[in-house]
Parts: sequence; structure tokens; C-alpha cells
Amino acid sequence: MKKLKMAASAVLLIQAVAINAQNVPLLPQFAMLKSVEAQTGVPARPWSAPADDVSLPEAVDNSILEAFPPIFNQIGGSCAQAATIGYMFTYEVNSLLGRKADVPENRFSYLYSWNFINGGKDEGSLSWDGIALSLYSGMMTEADFPTQTSAYSFRWASGYDKYFRAMHYRVKSFEYMDAGSPEGVSALKRYLYDGGEKGGRGRVVVFSSASEGWRMDDDYDGPSLTGYRSILLELPVDGAHAMTIVGYDDTVECEFNDRTTSGAFIAVNSWGPYMHDRGRYYIPYCFFEEDQDSEYVLSKEVVGIDVEYVEPVLAFSAGVDYSSRDDLSFSVGASSGAWAESPEVTWQMNIARNQGGDYPMQGSGFDSDIEFGFDASPIADEAFAMDDVTWFLGVTKNARGKVNGSGRVTSFRVHDYRDGEDDPVVLTAELPEDTEIRNGTNWYALKTTEPETTSASPVEWLQADGQPLKATFIVRTADGGYAKVRFSEYDRKNGKINLRYVYTSDTHLGH
Repeated sequence: MKKLKMAASAVLLIQAVAINAQNVPLLPQFAMLKSVEAQTGVPARPWSAPADDVSLPEAVDNSILEAFPPIFNQIGGSCAQAATIGYMFTYEVNSLLGRKADVPENRFSYLYSWNFINGGKDEGSLSWDGIALSLYSGMMTEADFPTQTSAYSFRWASGYDKYFRAMHYRVKSFEYMDAGSPEGVSALKRYLYDGGEKGGRGRVVVFSSASEGWRMDDDYDGPSLTGYRSILLELPVDGAHAMTIVGYDDTVECEFNDRTTSGAFIAVNSWGPYMHDRGRYYIPYCFFEEDQDSEYVLSKEVVGIDVEYVEPVLAFSAGVDYSSRDDLSFSVGASSGAWAESPEVTWQMNIARNQGGDYPMQGSGFDSDIEFGFDASPIADEAFAMDDVTWFLGVTKNARGKVNGSGRVTSFRVHDYRDGEDDPVVLTAELPEDTEIRNGTNWYALKTTEPETTSASPVEWLQADGQPLKATFIVRTADGGYAKVRFSEYDRKNGKINLRYVYTSDTHLGH
């Protein structure tokens, strides 16, 4: 049997670690979690193992289950999204729904989330930003996300149906635990085995570590029930990286501080199937349990997620043609009455929210036109209770970066799924000729009923030159009074007219 001598100078640093040279935290410190929850809206809860009589098996490996995706090689500095979305989210959704990860329809695109949150640069991202993206907008599958082979194309998908399918797959909350003690190691093992529920499904977690200067033995032949030959001997000293813990093996042995230690977690990397042993390696429990020299970095804080399948009841599709996408953010809204000019209730989208860098809408070197799908379900209850509801798409321009973009809205539709996804009611907005996106918030309306008008002929108030008559019109108001109305300066192209009116009662009608 081959015994392994592990470096005693390795460390456990009780803090979040950077995922790239910008020193952006990958995972929040526990003291930060309430702030993270407030910023992202993702419910966060500490996780601890229940006090029951469950006896854990000696080994668990969730990466060999059909719900877990094949090992892949990440593009660019996308490790946080690769670990969080590509591995963890894919596994948790498939495990929940009883699906296999052998087809792209059942694997989720870490590039979908990374390209919304990386600022149009090949830089790291935050694990919980991808989690927050899924909470409100869902996550797109590999089948729907466009092919991307370069870290520098920063693709965004186009097509309402793709975004609508993504809306179904959500993070409900994230769970965090401290694995930096023997008790923490035991709790994490229970989470990996059954998620803390007797007979429950095994779970996986994301953790962070430095990534340069680690020492691996890729020829481990000691005790093992899971059969991997790659084991971490010495923690890395620089850089940062996100990975996924998928299981454990209590029988793995090595020497640490001149004593034999037993047990290791199974970590999955995103550097391809030829790294380590089929993309997997052992990280001994002792690295988590021992106090170690602070020049070496390993996060003892690990994060898991609860996921859910959601059926939206209200969604908007929005077509946009624009030259610099990080100028824009989007919102949906509704108001009662056919005459409404702005929404009474609104909801801000958390995708395409001043994101993606100074590129056309579909990415660097790609088209400037795009069709989004936005989940408007958060406003559905209030909106559906309104009389003669008018729907609103909000597009806010706030110039960012080096390019002051230009463009317009090309389409706006509302999809009502109250009677089911197989029979939606789809309404299409009649947009004005001028849909230019100007500075500030631009509201585009979709009316469900025609505004009530007077009995006057629509042509009698116009002269042959297209300008209004100078005559005064008298109209009856809803409360039984009257109003004197005069029109002027009619601009048919932009739909504008000056309107002067005076309310009067019956006794003053002739004055």
C-alpha cells in the first residue's frame, strides 16, 4: 500500500477567497450572508445535520449518478458559474425531476449566467450572482444556448421560447455550512448522502480554493471504495478557483503531521476529463479540520442550493435592436384603464440589467437585434385584477462604458398562461412608428381595450391640411358635466397633440 506524506504547512483560511486577479469573493463569509440575501433576494439559511439515527455509508459519489453531467473544460474565467450552474444546478434539477444529464436539454449552460454577469470581460464572477439570476429569471439549457467556443464572444441567446423554457428552472434558496471542523466534516457528509432527510437524495456543494501551486499525486493506490487515483497532497498558494464537492470516501488514507489520517471528499474540477482522474480528485478531511498556515488558502465555507420547477403565468417578449447592450435595463408593468400612460405596478428584470459590456445585443461580433423573454409573474395577481389593463414594457437607457449606443424596440408581446402553457393568450402591441430608445425610461404600452372616445367623427376635427379645426368642441363628462375642448399642433407621426379644455356645469355651458 502506498502511504502519502502531506504537507503540514497547508492552511484553512476563514474567509472568502478570490476567483481571479481582481480579488472578487467567490463565496460570502457567514457574516456577509444576510447582506448577500438583501442584495440578491435569494433566501439564505445555515444548514446543520439533524440529530437522528441515520448511519452513513463509508462512501458516496454523486458524480456517477445519471443526474450528474459529464466532466467539461470551462471557457475562460467562468469557474464559479461552471461549478455552480454547470455542475451543481444541473445535478440538483435533474435529481429533483428524475432526469438524466446525458442530453443537452437536461444540462444547464454556465455560459448563460456567466455572460450576463462578467461585464463583457474574461473575468471571474460570483457564485451567488448565478444563483440570483436563476431565482428570478431561470436558467437556460445547453440545447437553447448558442454555441460558444471562445471566452471573448460573450454570447446572449435570442428567442422568446428559449427564455420561456429557462424560466421553469429556478433556485429557491441557498444553504451554507461550515466544514472547518470534525463536526463540520460530518455534517457535510450527511448533506452529500441524503441532504439531511432519511431516504432523501444526495446533494452536492460548491467550495473555493487557491488554484496555483497545489501538489497532486495522480497515482494514488491506497485504500478506496470509489476508485480514484488522484489525491491532493498540498494546498495551492496563489490564484483562486471554484469547484464542486460531490461525495466522500472514508477509507482513503494518507499521512498528515506524522500521523495516518482517514477520509477524503471527492472534488470535481472543470478543467476537462483528462485532468486529475477523470476530472475528479480526493481532498482529505484533514485539510478542512486542521488549523494551517495562512499563506495557503482553502475555503471551509461551502454552499448548496434548493431548486424548484416553476410554471410562469405571465411573460413578456421584447424585441430590441441596439448597439451597446450595457446601456439598457428592462422592466415590466401594468396599469388599469385604457388611457394609462405609465404603470401602477412594476417589476425590474435581473437579466440584461446594464450587463454584458459595450457589445451588440447578441455579443461581440454578433447581431444587434435580439428577442428576450421576461417572467412577469411577480406582477400577475395585481395586474389580472385590474379593469381594462394596459401592459407596459420599460426600457431604461443609461449610457455605460465607452460607447453611447442607439437603437429601438422592435416588438412587444404579452403571454397569458393562466389556462396552461398549451393554450396561452398572446397579445401583440401596436407600436408607434418611432420606438427609439432615448435616455431615461421609455414605456411602451399594450392596451387590452380601446379607449372610449366622443361621438364626433374622427375626421371632422381635422382640416384638409391635417391640422385641427380651430372650433371648440363640447363633450359630456362621466359625472354629467361638460368640458370645452380645443385641439392644436397635431403631430400625426409622433402621436402628439396639444389639448386645452375647461370643465363647466350645465348652468355655465353658454359662457
